[in-house]
Amino acid sequence: MNRPRYFTAIIIFSMLIFVVGCNLGPNPKEVLTKYLDSYFHGNYDKAYEYLSSKDKAIKNQQEFSDDFKDFGGLAKAFAGKITFNIKEVPVTGDKALATVEVTTPDLSGAMGELFGVALKSAFGGGKPDEKEMEKIIAEKMKGKNLPTTTRTEQYDLVKDKEGWRVYMGWENAKKIKELQADAEKLDKQKKFTEAKAKYSEIVALSSRNDEAPKKIKELDEKIVKYKEKQTYFPNIEVRNVKIGKSILNETGVFGELKNKGNRSLKRVEVTTYCLDKDGKVVFEKDFPAVLVSEYSFGLRENKPLKPNYSQQFGYKLDDAPSDWSGKVRVEVTDLEFE
Repeated sequence: MNRPRYFTAIIIFSMLIFVVGCNLGPNPKEVLTKYLDSYFHGNYDKAYEYLSSKDKAIKNQQEFSDDFKDFGGLAKAFAGKITFNIKEVPVTGDKALATVEVTTPDLSGAMGELFGVALKSAFGGGKPDEKEMEKIIAEKMKGKNLPTTTRTEQYDLVKDKEGWRVYMGWENAKKIKELQADAEKLDKQKKFTEAKAKYSEIVALSSRNDEAPKKIKELDEKIVKYKEKQTYFPNIEVRNVKIGKSILNETGVFGELKNKGNRSLKRVEVTTYCLDKDGKVVFEKDFPAVLVSEYSFGLRENKPLKPNYSQQFGYKLDDAPSDWSGKVRVEVTDLEFE
């Protein structure tokens, strides 16, 4: 008997068993099915088992279950009434992205009745607490043949040391929150391209974030519209700017706008930048110097700024910081054509 060949065959056979055994573990679809089945039946401890190690490092099992403890009554009411259909789970290396259709009871038509039950419970004699009200609502739903609504959701999965697991992305939650705050601030400042970049970072961190793609689409539209406006900015001259006092003795900035272009404007926003002694901006405040609106009142004219027309403006700056030197720069930052 040729022993070297015999032992080589055993080693190769063992390796094949190991490789095949590794591949026999639950695939992404099977793992997601177990997770969703546990989750939609209110078995959150069991659902937690199918989460990735990265998620578990951020939130333990008790914390995960505690997130849903106030919905125990409703979870029981919905148990068995939520169905899901995993449409596809394309795998790319150690990652997978599942598309799932989730069908739930549509409570929109029953909200009036449910609200009535809640009010009756709250104001009728016993005055039950929120958990008791939740129980009453859950009881009200029992046996109801409610209409359903279907939505499409996406779930990330990763290949962990324990096999395929659902990835919630909690490690990125703080970063996403910061990026969203930055994006909203940039949006208000009309820095739409920079805001879009922030939302793109969110998409890269979480493919399950539904809000970021919508915001990117909105910002694309804003960028196009704002570029059209910006081409008209040079036609609006800001002149005779000065710092003074209002009739109420409040510190303010006063000036005048002249429309040197060929289009009438129903709204012109100006931003005053307060400068320190070195000429650096320490505070800014915007104001609709021209505003045609049925809600417009006061001393400001409720008229469009026509071509070759001028209009004065003024607004208070008494909330400027102490390091403001008293110098300002006033710029047109937005407008609307009539």
